[in-house]
Amino acid sequence: MNSATRLLCLLLALAVTPLAAQNVASKFYIAKVVKDTNNLPKRDRDEIAFQARTTIANLESLLTSITDSSNGESEVTQIMQNSYNISQNQLFYNDAIIVEDDINPAHRSATNTADLPVDRYLNDMNLFYGKSSTKTIAFSKQITSSVMRSTGNGNGYFYVKVFFTSTFRGKRIDSDSLYQPVDRVAELRADKSSGKWRTYITRLAFPQPGEGLTEVAKPILIPLTDKKPIKLKANTTLFRRSDGLADSLTVKWNSRHLIIDQSSTYSIPAGTYLRSSVASTDQEHVTIELTNYDQHLIFTRVDNQQLPFDKVGPSKAVVSKKNGSSALPSPMIPVVDATKRAARMRTRAWIEILMGTAALGASYAGYSQLKGTYNTYTAKLTALNAEYAVWQTLTQQPGAAPATPVSFKAYAQPGIYGVYGGATLGGGLLIDGIRLLIRAHKVKAASNPTSSTR
Repeated sequence: MNSATRLLCLLLALAVTPLAAQNVASKFYIAKVVKDTNNLPKRDRDEIAFQARTTIANLESLLTSITDSSNGESEVTQIMQNSYNISQNQLFYNDAIIVEDDINPAHRSATNTADLPVDRYLNDMNLFYGKSSTKTIAFSKQITSSVMRSTGNGNGYFYVKVFFTSTFRGKRIDSDSLYQPVDRVAELRADKSSGKWRTYITRLAFPQPGEGLTEVAKPILIPLTDKKPIKLKANTTLFRRSDGLADSLTVKWNSRHLIIDQSSTYSIPAGTYLRSSVASTDQEHVTIELTNYDQHLIFTRVDNQQLPFDKVGPSKAVVSKKNGSSALPSPMIPVVDATKRAARMRTRAWIEILMGTAALGASYAGYSQLKGTYNTYTAKLTALNAEYAVWQTLTQQPGAAPATPVSFKAYAQPGIYGVYGGATLGGGLLIDGIRLLIRAHKVKAASNPTSSTR
């Protein structure tokens, strides 16, 4: 048992070392983005955003309660009325709020819907949406805007928008059409009472054409300094999206700064980013992480959505003969370095697969050895109990009760924990190795797109 434990510890140390080194190799660079918050303190902005997300979660619970077949009609009526009247459970600002209907399966966008008062909308949900004992309504992919101030009415009021995907898995009782997931937007007014913020829905609708999170989709960086632009003595490197899209970046960095020279997508602004010890999680900064020994770049937006990129080699910007300006190379141009990178990824993938297989094998061997010694122990104890029973019978002595064997888990400690750890780590390495093989195939295919059409 001791030798098996030592073997497992050695394998775990060998497997963890490259993973730990990869984490150490991660670098974070952040940049502050322009946001119009009307000088509202960050603590208040964060609280308003939190309350808005809570209100949307409560709206999902409200619709679920209305469509729950176990709730009585009087209970449902009370729940609906409390949602737009003054109460502890109030979600809508008042009973005059207009909701764009999505209960009709044919209503899927702002150009094809009907405007309903909130009480009519909830009543239609109660009357026409098929009820069930299981939950059939779900909100997902929620994105919260920054806090904004309305115009007019004196100083106006603070409000926030929450964009989300609404999925109805039930059926409308008077229609054979099936629901499809639809994009929705809720606008919530923030009021402060007795020192606490509360948010109320003032609009529930489909997003209008062009409506979205401008500060998320098109972030604007705040310059680090008003002095001359920072210049880095570093090579410019080309990165391309690793999730199938054709976006590209040209990037250079050192121990203090990272500069995006050119970006093919407005979602990632060109400019200078400052080195940070950790990634930013607030809505005032965007983050770039260099990981996998600078082979992988992850851009994190202010809504925490991540855009992944893979390094494909030194940048070879195309210079325009007309004005001498440079531009990103076409995503369809093969990059020679991508073939080498795919080969490195395959090598690393097979190393992880072999290490994962070794860890699983060692884990199985350790378990088998522990189980074998435990079976030997229980067999000997059973034989001793049998001999003891014969002795009691022959001598007519009362004696004590037969000895009970300890459980396998208690007997195998601490080696069993090494077995479990080896199995977990081995499985993780196998999965990651397979994932790397798939990525290597995609990188190679992307570097030679004509091969996919043959």
